[in-house]
Amino acid sequence: MDLRAVLSVLETEYGPVGWWPLPSRAGTEGRNANGYRNGPSLPIGRLSKDKAARFEIAAGAVLAQNTAWRGASAAVATLARNGLLDPQAMLACPQEQLSELIAQAGTYRRKALYLKTLSANWEALDKSGTREELLALSGIGPETADCILCYAWAESNFVADAYARRIVSRMGFVPDSFGYEATRAWAEKALPKDPNYLAEAHALLVEHAKRSCTAKPRCDHCVVSSSCGLCNKMVTGPSLM
Repeated sequence: MDLRAVLSVLETEYGPVGWWPLPSRAGTEGRNANGYRNGPSLPIGRLSKDKAARFEIAAGAVLAQNTAWRGASAAVATLARNGLLDPQAMLACPQEQLSELIAQAGTYRRKALYLKTLSANWEALDKSGTREELLALSGIGPETADCILCYAWAESNFVADAYARRIVSRMGFVPDSFGYEATRAWAEKALPKDPNYLAEAHALLVEHAKRSCTAKPRCDHCVVSSSCGLCNKMVTGPSLM
């Protein structure tokens, strides 16, 4: 079973996951109470007139760094209530106030600075920004950049976050030593160069990592256990040879 086959099984098991969640639109516009789309993941794209969604995705990607999405989502919702999910409004907001508003996302003083930097550069980036230009900004690493590229701008970038790396290494697709960039490059060769597909692929892997392929794996709940190197090791035990 290759990664595409694994994703097909996960899609059958979990159904459409509907990323990227937009907390500001929870319960409206075809989204559920947590802001997830009621359907497959669908990147926004630069050609869309929905500039607000693109910026919210970018801000959410920054706020989600090194924290659970629950905290990041709460911070995004707070920004929305205060009219700050806009680059110009965010720039005008005093940094200390911005820090307090996003406290639920953790490391809030640092992230407030990152959001200010992103806001100052957003207009140009949203028109034609590249991965390299995103990575040149303070606070934008490879994972954050790829979230923005895939979900906000509909580029064919795979988000090789910790959940995705956990699954593909446990399945035996890549060595345990593979880091973010190596895993991303491998996945982008293994999967269709389609932003819609890659967006849903990332969302499905996150869902599976939360439900079954947790830090302490629940192989008895895993729908792809028969093809997983780790699950098979746990069932049969280590080889004596």
